[in-house]
Amino acid sequence: MRLRSLLACAAVLVTTSAALCPAPALRADARGPSGPPVPPDGSGAVRTRSKEALGPVISDALVKEIQAKTRVRSIIQLKPGENVRAVANDIEEASEGGRVLKANGSPNFFVAEVDQRTLAELRKDHRVQAVYKDELSAATPLNASALPPGLDVSTDVIGSNRANAAGWTGRGATVAVLDTGIDRDHPFLAGRVVGEACFSSADPGNGTVSLCPNRRPSQTGAGAADAKTAQCVVNSVNACSHGSHVAGIAAGRLAAGAPSDGVAPGAGILAVQVFSRLDNPLVCTALGGRAPCFLSYASDQKLALEYVARVAKSHNVAAVNMSLGGGGPFTRACDADPAASALKPEFDVLAGLGVAAVVAAGNDGSAGVAAPACISTAVAVGASDARDELTPFTNRGPLVDLFAPGVAIRSSVPGGTYEEKSGTSMAAPHVAGVFALMRQAYPGFSVAQTLERLKTTGRGLRYPAGRTTVTTARVDAEQATATATRSAA
Repeated sequence: MRLRSLLACAAVLVTTSAALCPAPALRADARGPSGPPVPPDGSGAVRTRSKEALGPVISDALVKEIQAKTRVRSIIQLKPGENVRAVANDIEEASEGGRVLKANGSPNFFVAEVDQRTLAELRKDHRVQAVYKDELSAATPLNASALPPGLDVSTDVIGSNRANAAGWTGRGATVAVLDTGIDRDHPFLAGRVVGEACFSSADPGNGTVSLCPNRRPSQTGAGAADAKTAQCVVNSVNACSHGSHVAGIAAGRLAAGAPSDGVAPGAGILAVQVFSRLDNPLVCTALGGRAPCFLSYASDQKLALEYVARVAKSHNVAAVNMSLGGGGPFTRACDADPAASALKPEFDVLAGLGVAAVVAAGNDGSAGVAAPACISTAVAVGASDARDELTPFTNRGPLVDLFAPGVAIRSSVPGGTYEEKSGTSMAAPHVAGVFALMRQAYPGFSVAQTLERLKTTGRGLRYPAGRTTVTTARVDAEQATATATRSAA
C-alpha cells in the first residue's frame, strides 16, 4: 500500500526541504503524483482538470450552501509562493458581503466569509488553489461498555507493555495531540509536556468562543493548551476532558490511580488545543448536540498542523494524533474531494518530515471512513475490543490502515482523575504511541516504512465491509519492535 513513491522521496529528504518533495499518497487506491483524481465516494466521477485549468477547486456543495445561506465561512488555499495579504485585500474589495476573518496566521491560506459575488471573483483568481468550507469537526467518544476497562487491558492486547519492558518506551520521541487541550498537572501527564499551543477561532456570527487562555485566536508557550480554563467548564463539569484522555493513552506514565503506563511512557507530549466553544443553540442542535458544544474548525487544524511541522525536528515528533472528524463515509481516498481534503497539504508536509498523521476512522459503523481519515497521507485507525473483534461502532473497510483497542479505555481526565471512554478516538492514540516506540526502535524509518512494518507484524482481523471481505492488522507493538537492536534503546 502506497509505499514505493514515498520511499523514493525519503532519500531525497535527507538533504532537501520537505517542501521540495511533497509526500505522495500512502494508499494505493488514491491519486498518484501524476495520475487522475479518484472520484469521491457517493458523488460520481470527478472532472479531470487539464494543466491549463488554473482556476481554484471548489466543491458543488459549497457553491450550493453559499447560494442558500448568502455567505459561508471558507478557507482560501493559495498556490505556492502567492501572497496571502494581497489576495485577502482583493477579496475584501470584491464584495461588501465578503469579509476576511483571519489572514495573518499562515502563509498558505486565509479564512473569509464568502458570498456569491466573492466566489465569482475567486473562480477567476489564478493565485487561488482551492476554496474549502471551514468545516467543523467533533471529538466524539462513546459511552464505555461492560467489557474489561483500562489501559492495563489494552496495552497488554497490543503488547506495548512488553515492548516497554524490552526498552522501547518512546524515549526521545514526541506525540503531538491536536484535541481539546490538556491537564498538564495531571499526575499521569505531569512533566511530560514538551510544548503547548492553541488555535481556537472566535466567530460572533455563529457564537464561537476561543478556548485559548488568552481569549485570542492563537497562543503558544506554557499553558497555551490548558484544558482547565473557565470556558471549558459547563455546569461544574469539565467538557474538555477528551484531549487529556487521548494524551494519557498515547504517552501517560504510571502514577497513583492509573491503571498502567500509556503506550509510550517515555515519549514527550506536544499538546495543541484546536477546539472552540459554540454557545449558539441552533448551530449545536444542527450538528447533533446541545449548547454549549465543542467543535473544531478545519482552519484551526491547518494552523496547528503547520505549527507541528515547524517544531517537528526540534521535538522529534513521531506522530500527530487527531481523534476528531466527520462527514463521509468515504470508501476511496478523498484527495480529489474539495469538501473533505482541506488538510491534505499539511498531511503531505508532515509525511515528508517523517511525522505520521494518525486519525480516528469514525464511529458510525460504516464500511468507509470519515474525513480527514480519508486523506491518502493519513493513517486511519479503527477500533477493536479486548477479544480482538471489531466494535459495532467502528468504521471499517479498505481505507482503515490499522485497528487498536477502543472500548472502555480508562485514562486521565482533568482534575487528577481517570475515566473510561470508548471510540475510534481512543484507538487512534494507541497507534500514535506505537509510532513513538518505532521512532526510538527504528529511527531511520519513514512513515511508510513504519506503517508497513505495523501492518505486517500486526494481528490480521478479517471482517465483512460492504460487499467485500477485508483483512486489516490490529497493531502489535511487541512484534513490531522485536527485531530492533538494543543500541537504539
